Amino acid sequence: MPDNSDSEESDDNSGSDSQHKFNKCETLDEGIFAFMHWLNSENKKSLSPDDNPIVLLKFVNDECTILYDTNLKTEVDIEINKGVPYCKYCKQDDCSHVGFAIEAEQLFGHSRSGKEETIEDIIL
Repeated sequence: MPDNSDSEESDDNSGSDSQHKFNKCETLDEGIFAFMHWLNSENKKSLSPDDNPIVLLKFVNDECTILYDTNLKTEVDIEINKGVPYCKYCKQDDCSHVGFAIEAEQLFGHSRSGKEETIEDIIL
């Protein structure tokens, strides 16, 4: 009988994990997924985790990207040094924030002037 209660608990936990799995952003791939979700989002400015796991706030081609992680509820700075992105929040070069920033750089970077741009500048 205790096995049934354990399996029920794991079922409850797995349901909870699947609901929050979308908002979990730790790997480069999860950052790429978050970017694709944000790019297709109807409200790119929404800071709700249900709408966007990560939001692009500011972008400076080949210098930096400023994101908002809706799960952490904090701004995240990504520094680009000689073409290599580095997350100042995670202190890593392979977290989801870096994955998101790489996608932003690839999509928006080549056609930009190098000046600081906000989300309004980019999506208009």
